[in-house]
Amino acid sequence: MDELSKSILEEILKLSIAHPTGLNAKRFRAERHKHLDLLDALESDGYIERKNDNYYLKFLAILELSDSSGEAKTLLYKCECIFQVLRQFYIDHPGESIHLNSLSEILKMPRLDINISLASMIEAPIFGGWSTKLCDEDAIVMPEERILRYQSFREVLEQLRSWRSKSSTKTVQAGSIDQAVERVGDFQFLLHPEIARNALQQYNNGHLREAVLNSIIAIFDLIRKKTGLQDDGDRLIGKALSLENPYLILSEINSESGQNDQKGFIQIFKGSYQGIRNPKAHSLTHDLTPLKAAQYLVFASLLARRVDEANVIKKNTEN
Repeated sequence: MDELSKSILEEILKLSIAHPTGLNAKRFRAERHKHLDLLDALESDGYIERKNDNYYLKFLAILELSDSSGEAKTLLYKCECIFQVLRQFYIDHPGESIHLNSLSEILKMPRLDINISLASMIEAPIFGGWSTKLCDEDAIVMPEERILRYQSFREVLEQLRSWRSKSSTKTVQAGSIDQAVERVGDFQFLLHPEIARNALQQYNNGHLREAVLNSIIAIFDLIRKKTGLQDDGDRLIGKALSLENPYLILSEINSESGQNDQKGFIQIFKGSYQGIRNPKAHSLTHDLTPLKAAQYLVFASLLARRVDEANVIKKNTEN
């Protein structure tokens, strides 16, 4: 990586630490308008991510800076400390969540440092769930069984780097794309934990229809778990994401853009059930290839993530 790119990434890191709720991407880009193409390239290459008009540094960038930036080294150290506590917590309490205030007490680390570190760690494939807003007083994270496969957070990062390296250096010719994705490591890190848990083994075993079918079913199971509703298909989505009386809110539905987001994803969820789940459930024949099935699983992971990040307005307690 060239020095200018590293310089910009280090600047984003420092500003992100100073603004843990997010670095305003529009302002940052306006102030550095001479480097818009470079910022676009860094975003496209997965070094920075833009969410809700804020910039967040991804761990690929932290690794790039770890040999030259004191802030990057310090952040990695804090993440390593948090990782070790979370790993032991999973051994002692598998499947349970831990409050960030408890992490702060155990590590004797300021809660703000916990928030900043976890905001970067979340992209690692070791979590089964987390609060959408890590800054909330009652925010939690839930380590996932895969955390036991690693002895250190550095191993997790090296795994992420390895997956990226394989994906970026592999030359894929037309007609051989399916063979390129048969290695699950090429896209596993993109999968939501629920999708990986319910569909990954079927994919690995070559049962592509079952993998895709399970991935969609897992989304609706997750919605039922979060809402307490027992419906399915259109009826479940209509109730859960209703604009008038919602159980889950994907965005702030008091605004027009938030309502559009909610309404748009209502159609996407319904479409995934009607267009993906139903055909796969009602017929043994399919046109799936390893590539197409992998893309379905990644698509299902996006929907599962939106459900995970949704605000729960109420929960049905009647069975």
